[in-house]
Amino acid sequence: MVSAKVLMERAQARTQKKSVTVAEVRCDYWFYPANKPNAKNIVLVHGYRGDHHGLESFAGGLEEFNVYSPDIPGFGSSEPLKVKHNLENYVQWLLQFVDALGLKKPIAIGHSFGTLLVGGVQAKKPIFEALVCINPVAGGVTKGLSRLLMNFVKGYYWLAHKMPEGFGLKMLKTPLLVDSMSAYTTKSKNKDLRYWIKKQHQMHFNSFANSHVVWESYVASISNTLQPFVSGLTCPILLVAAEKDEVTPVSAVLKLSQRLPNAQMYQIYNCGHLVHYEAAEQTTEQITKFINGLKR
Repeated sequence: MVSAKVLMERAQARTQKKSVTVAEVRCDYWFYPANKPNAKNIVLVHGYRGDHHGLESFAGGLEEFNVYSPDIPGFGSSEPLKVKHNLENYVQWLLQFVDALGLKKPIAIGHSFGTLLVGGVQAKKPIFEALVCINPVAGGVTKGLSRLLMNFVKGYYWLAHKMPEGFGLKMLKTPLLVDSMSAYTTKSKNKDLRYWIKKQHQMHFNSFANSHVVWESYVASISNTLQPFVSGLTCPILLVAAEKDEVTPVSAVLKLSQRLPNAQMYQIYNCGHLVHYEAAEQTTEQITKFINGLKR
């Protein structure tokens, strides 16, 4: 089995950093060219508090496609939006990003909060040939410890963005918060893998513009689901669910798949919300199979 670390190294060996102005702000994105001519194009959209680094394992495993992976506004090295960082504005930004790159009918892959962006765009204007939604925000009821933590984080982020910026940033970037979230979302028992994931989060989880971006986008991530977009999602869709996902239960993803006319679902066992770290090769194999099975 090829690890996520190795897949990320493969991606980094062929990456090209680029920039484009979208919605009056600079957006940095990384282009991973295909290893063959006439390849399909993929737009890869990361989730909340991440940046493009988190999904580089997917870019590394999808070598036969051209992959475009932006840092969404306010995260990574992309500038924050000049308007509120809510779902509607992120959707509009992504729509303009694809247009600015001149991509015609690319395939969109989103992880977690990124599934809301790609789903929102497709429901607004069907510019994608197909969607791949990994750990999709499908709805369902968050229970137990996950609900408790969600409410704690919401209150903590609200307080941080109300504080003077310097103090608020210290609150958001405290190692205790980052390491705790990493430990909770990592399901693997492999100590080496857990340590590597922890280091990945320490390097990239604090890559954001300011405390207001963190707060506004968090509210967007927990206040929306893919459910309102269902009627507009008629293209082929692959939903990748994880057995131990603490954000969206498999049952909710299954119900979502049953409402979508052209969807298929794939479940990954013994894995949670960090599919891109714990099951990257398995996931990219399914994505490749799905894309190659699309009608030409």
